[in-house]
Amino acid sequence: MTERNNEAPQLPPLATNNDEIDLRDIAHMLWLKRWLIAGLALVGAALGVAASLSSTRYVSEGLFMVSSSVDAYKRYESVLLNGPRLEQFLQQSADPEAAAALRPLVDNDTALRKAVKPEFGFTDKDAKALGVQSEAASTLIGFLLRHEHATPIGGAPVVMLSEFVRDTIIRIDMEDQMLAQCNNFRTREQTLRNEQIQNNFEIQQQQQRIGTLKTLIERRPDVIVPDSRQIVSVEHGSERFLSPLAQLTAAEILVADMRLAEALRARERTASALKRDYYCKAQQVLQEPISGRAFLEQLNVVQRAVFEGKDRSADIVEKTWNELDIERANWTNTYLSGMRFLASPDGSEVRQ
Repeated sequence: MTERNNEAPQLPPLATNNDEIDLRDIAHMLWLKRWLIAGLALVGAALGVAASLSSTRYVSEGLFMVSSSVDAYKRYESVLLNGPRLEQFLQQSADPEAAAALRPLVDNDTALRKAVKPEFGFTDKDAKALGVQSEAASTLIGFLLRHEHATPIGGAPVVMLSEFVRDTIIRIDMEDQMLAQCNNFRTREQTLRNEQIQNNFEIQQQQQRIGTLKTLIERRPDVIVPDSRQIVSVEHGSERFLSPLAQLTAAEILVADMRLAEALRARERTASALKRDYYCKAQQVLQEPISGRAFLEQLNVVQRAVFEGKDRSADIVEKTWNELDIERANWTNTYLSGMRFLASPDGSEVRQ
């Protein structure tokens, strides 16, 4: 009993602190794995450089000015954003390198919409902000043309895109105009011919009436004596109550007026026939695979073919020739000179 009471109480063992880090052990471990760490660093750096290079794009863009209405743009949109139509244009291109750069857009509608974006001078949002009516708010001022490529290629693809826009607008406008004008002048020429047939019949009728009046005057010379009680103004259809001499004079004046109208109608028929042939032949040219720029140049050949064998010294023939010349010059000014870049895309390529 005494020995147990005399034993000193035992203290619990001190707990060790496991949160301590020995930097020497870590440094030793890193030194042993130094080649693995260096290899991983090099691989990471290489992957970073590769990712950076693969995401880098050389971008060129330009604003191609086209003054038109929003309604007209609706007609252009479906053709401009049509891949097969772009492919057809690229096949006719004289620059195979630029065509190859644009060919990926053919099967990618999203990329094509990004490459050809309309620019409006006054949008519906602007109209609401300014509190104006939106019916005449928007005007198409041009297209923002953009091209991205993995390597530097310059502004040639953007220039080709502008020619695609120009070609599309020319063809759509010309197809509408040529068809409408062809049908219009074809109908007009037939209408004038019918009017001329009717006019010739009426002239014959009046000439017979003149002959009858002259016979009556020869048999009754006294009818040419003026009568102070003669009615001067009569309603339409009551001319027969005038004296034979007055009726004869009126009939001869009427025939003279119809002769003048016949001459004017003959001139108009000549002009209408020439324009009919011109627009209908031009419409046939548009059915062929021809660019818009080439079509405008071809119109001069069509005009010479239509006027071949015609008397250019006749004033109506010369007048019609001049009218077609002026019209073609206006088209050339609108589509070739009027459509242009606000700033040339050449030299505008930037790395992004």
